[in-house]
Amino acid sequence: MKNKRYRSGMMGILAAALLFCFPLIAAAAPSVEGNTNLTVEKDGSVSAEYTITSDEPMESAQLTLSYDKEALTYTSGSGGNSFSGNGGNGTVQLSSKPGDTTASFTVKFKGRADGETELTIAACTIVVDGKEINVLSGEIQTGEEGSETGEDTEVGDNNEDRASFVIDERTFYEHRPEDIEGFEPMHMDIQGKDSRVLKHQNLELYVIRLHSDNGSYRDNFVYNPDTGNVIPFVQMKSGDDTVIFIEPEEGGYVPTRYTAVELGWGPKYTIPARKHVIIDGVDEIQDDTNRYLIYGINQDGEKAWYSFDYDKNSLQLFDDVAYQGEQNYIMELEDKELGLGTELSGQIKRYDRDMAKRLYTIMFLTIIIIILLNVVVIQYLRMKKMHPADPEEEEEESASGGKPSAQPSYVTGNLEENESDFQEPDGEEEDEDEIELEIIDLDDLEEDD
Repeated sequence: MKNKRYRSGMMGILAAALLFCFPLIAAAAPSVEGNTNLTVEKDGSVSAEYTITSDEPMESAQLTLSYDKEALTYTSGSGGNSFSGNGGNGTVQLSSKPGDTTASFTVKFKGRADGETELTIAACTIVVDGKEINVLSGEIQTGEEGSETGEDTEVGDNNEDRASFVIDERTFYEHRPEDIEGFEPMHMDIQGKDSRVLKHQNLELYVIRLHSDNGSYRDNFVYNPDTGNVIPFVQMKSGDDTVIFIEPEEGGYVPTRYTAVELGWGPKYTIPARKHVIIDGVDEIQDDTNRYLIYGINQDGEKAWYSFDYDKNSLQLFDDVAYQGEQNYIMELEDKELGLGTELSGQIKRYDRDMAKRLYTIMFLTIIIIILLNVVVIQYLRMKKMHPADPEEEEEESASGGKPSAQPSYVTGNLEENESDFQEPDGEEEDEDEIELEIIDLDDLEEDD
């Protein structure tokens, strides 16, 4: 009997021990490990690696790092499927869709000064089975922070009854907003649905809270009721002003020689901005600086363009008066240059026309001269064929029994008193034995009569 009780007690203790150990084995919390200290050299490259582990395959993973911007400059990041990375001004955000129990990231920096510097894992979240888990705390985030009524307790519940927006090819749904200083909660009709928003206490400015379809992204956005568009909620200091980025007004003032761009903000979002361009002929070439113009509104309701330095994360009111004066001067010089170019182009065209006329004239005269030369040559050849035969050639022809000349030979001469001159026909030499010439004096014949 005693042994039975002893055995029963031992079995109870063993069962209790197994119950305590089983959760530790079956539900190990996700973790993240990586570099927290770096040794850097000025203008040198240095990298840090991080690994996130989970018991179950992760649908997505996001890692946020903080670094000293005076010691490091973010250059690039890599890792995982569908990787995206963005960094600057002391923060780096890396995300991927690993589809596995591990996710690895590599981030590279450029040193700005020699020495040791620290990296901090500011945040790390993963999505497993549609649930977002805070890796640093191990908590499962199933509801909206600060909700006291039990509403919005499940990500994705009743999404068909919520206003939705498509951002970076992902659908976001409106949720209960968090408290923001200087804003008051209210209800507004968005896309025909009753939505909860935050309205600025002094301005016509509205902020809504959006969740991505799987709950991995939850952020505040500025909502424009006139256009129905949203942009990430960003609030920055510019001197003594507190500026909130807003969507530029349609048809509003835009500084000359600035083109519209989408400024990357965080791992998934963009903000409408403007980038300065240089006119090269007809092409627009963006400058290679990290300065942008962003439209904003200050606490007094004054809307203006602000110059944003992405590397330094600083904001400054854009002096459009000074800039426009400078641009007017540049455009005046360009107009003069354009006028000179037009005048030079006209002179070149006129020169081309004159030269063309001269070339045509020279070509015409050349053709005339060639024709005349051909006529002269042809006439010369014809005259050469019509020239009489040489006497020596005729004598040779006669001596060889050739055909006698068609023209008769005559004895020519002028006879005077006491003269016996005469000329024999050209080309003929008479033989004295064959031909005897008798000279008759006509006076003696008359006396005989």
